[in-house]
Amino acid sequence: MEKDTLGNGKKKLSGKWIALVVIVCAVVAACAVLLGLYYGTLQDPLDLMEIPVIELPVSYRTTVARTDAYLGHPDLALADGGDLIVVYPQGHGRGKILMQRYEVSAGNNVRTWSEPLLDTPSSWENSQETPTIYRLTLTDGSVKTVLISGCPSWNGEEKANGFNCSVSDGDGYEWTEFTNWYGEEWATENDTKPYDVIVAMSSLTRMRGEDGQYIDKWMGTFHDYSFTNYYTYLTFDEQGNAVWSEPQELVPDQRDYYAELGMCEVEIVDTGDAWILLGRANARNSGSLACVSYDQGATWSEITQLPNCLTGDRHKAEYDPTTGKWLISFRQVLTGKETIFSSDRIMGAGWVAWTGDTQTLLNLALGNHDTGYGDALILLGREKDTSANIDCGYSGTVCIDGTFTLVSYGEFDKSATNPYIMAVTFRLSDLGIE
Repeated sequence: MEKDTLGNGKKKLSGKWIALVVIVCAVVAACAVLLGLYYGTLQDPLDLMEIPVIELPVSYRTTVARTDAYLGHPDLALADGGDLIVVYPQGHGRGKILMQRYEVSAGNNVRTWSEPLLDTPSSWENSQETPTIYRLTLTDGSVKTVLISGCPSWNGEEKANGFNCSVSDGDGYEWTEFTNWYGEEWATENDTKPYDVIVAMSSLTRMRGEDGQYIDKWMGTFHDYSFTNYYTYLTFDEQGNAVWSEPQELVPDQRDYYAELGMCEVEIVDTGDAWILLGRANARNSGSLACVSYDQGATWSEITQLPNCLTGDRHKAEYDPTTGKWLISFRQVLTGKETIFSSDRIMGAGWVAWTGDTQTLLNLALGNHDTGYGDALILLGREKDTSANIDCGYSGTVCIDGTFTLVSYGEFDKSATNPYIMAVTFRLSDLGIE
């Protein structure tokens, strides 16, 4: 009996080992299948581009500002003397507006980034939104620089209060305090609601008179939470004060279509013969959106979807007169998943820029993809996190004699714990683009 018991025990022990081996083999096989599915379905968003992709070497980068806190959403403008001015909020979209200068050193024509300027208007302390900045040269030769910041309700966290505007006469050192436009005070006086302004003046485009010459009037754009896009005209009174016209709907006859796709943050590219509108598609179920106007925004062509190489958020365009090319900076956001296991509906490599000529851009905006997609897509900064929370790519863009300087924000290296402000400076010829 004892011998049999020991014998039966040995048989039971062998059965357990066999079952364990089977389980381990099954787990290994399952892991192999899952890994195969993962790597078999893994895709780099850059592989979906219709044009060549060029990665900008890190040697072209400069860190503008980096702290333990979140820094983001910059914009950039030229100042007197060749300096550049960058502005950005100390926080995600809202917070104190910080300003730095890319200053030309005396004698050697070398630019360096200053520390944040301290002598800025006190009203900038509590900015509710991403600032935008533009340098405007008037017909009398004088220069004004305007900074605009929206006052959105942040989905109920704040009160909608139109937008704020601050003005500097040229050099960008001295600024007026914010003046508010189409906010609560205006709404009370006119028995209506204030405008709920998001990304105030995502574009600011100069108008022409009947003779085709530029006049002292600019059209600015913004949107609200219903994805209604608006335009307002900027002029200056006899005392040099900024005057903004009451906002009107932009492309109103196509609102039902574009609002469903979440068109917002529009950029308007003035080619001389046409205005090309580029818009973010916030619903994340389409490519970015575009249409064309030949009468300075009075009427627009049918809104079309852009190809992958121009799909993303917050397009900012600048023209290079030395090559005849446009450079359009944006945050890449494509519909789709990086792998079969991802729960995300979007993917993107990070901060990118499209480059191509005017006719190619116009054709793409009109929905004609048969004549080419552009010269190249430049990867300016790969984002550390390419999940659904892609957070980078809003940028300011300036071109001086063929040299581009762009400033954006993001977590562009593996050690980053918060987005920081980074600049890139290059010529298209540095990348073999002529």
